[in-house]
Amino acid sequence: MNAVNIDKINFGLILISFILACLLPFELFLFGYAFLGPLHYLTETNWIVDKNYFVINKYWKYLVLGAAIIYSTPYVFSLPVFSEFLDEFIISFFTSTVVRYTNFVMFFILISAILALFYKTYKAFAISFLVALLLSVWTYTSEAYVLINGLLLPTIIHVYLFTIFFMIYGVKKKKTKYGITNIILVLLLPLSLVFFDTDIFNYQFSQGIKDNYIGNNFHVLNANLSKFLGVYNDLRFFFYEKIDLKIQIFIAFAYIYHYLNWFSKTTIIGWHKQLTTKKALTILMLWAIISCCYLYDYRLGFILSIFLSVSHVMLEFPLNIITIRSLFLRKQKTR
Repeated sequence: MNAVNIDKINFGLILISFILACLLPFELFLFGYAFLGPLHYLTETNWIVDKNYFVINKYWKYLVLGAAIIYSTPYVFSLPVFSEFLDEFIISFFTSTVVRYTNFVMFFILISAILALFYKTYKAFAISFLVALLLSVWTYTSEAYVLINGLLLPTIIHVYLFTIFFMIYGVKKKKTKYGITNIILVLLLPLSLVFFDTDIFNYQFSQGIKDNYIGNNFHVLNANLSKFLGVYNDLRFFFYEKIDLKIQIFIAFAYIYHYLNWFSKTTIIGWHKQLTTKKALTILMLWAIISCCYLYDYRLGFILSIFLSVSHVMLEFPLNIITIRSLFLRKQKTR
């Protein structure tokens, strides 16, 4: 399928994602995060691995592995099963102490990804490691650091901003009317929510939807976005306030289209070509297991998929940086 047809499909996917987000803002997000998200993590991770992580240094992948383990450990140890046979001190260490450094490891990997594009030797890797470590420590306590790196980077920046950058990159390579239109739509549809009257839908969310959204701390993103936009002076979240509904519609739209955009572009970037029968079966098996966990208990599915979620975000950093660099820096002419 050529780029024009893919762009036409994405035009439809953008509209469908936005309409569904308006109709089912919380339900759509929870469904997409549980069932589209893990399949996206698994397939993209497989593609990135086969692309040698988009870096020239073979050691960087081990940093990501270690960072993803550190990031996901507090969530894993919060499962009730561990309290039955582990000392409370051990559980508290992971859930109360290690969790404080999740923002740190995310920023550390981002800086490492930038440096990994330029170093190759072990010595250069060690120097880059120290530079990333020092920068991470230096910015660790700032409020902007916590908001942007700790919350927005693995969420809205990843699913919305980076998706737009990829779309612009695609249009830059091959300009199509639908490609340009799609970028405009993705930018303007969220802005149109300013004039949107949410009362027309008469939303009624079930207690299960509310419990899953609050219980997995998804509302923290909403509350921080509200404060960042100046809606509230402190962190607040309400299910039925108009501004909260509009923010949730945006979040649901950003996530769902991010997933659908990835699945629609198999022939463009060729990520399906790296899927051997063995890999495909492994991915489907893991996805089925995670999906069953989400169906059994949403919290269990969320915790079991957190490693895949955060590792795929981190693994994508070099590609994000390469894309941004190609958009804003002119290619140097060869002499």
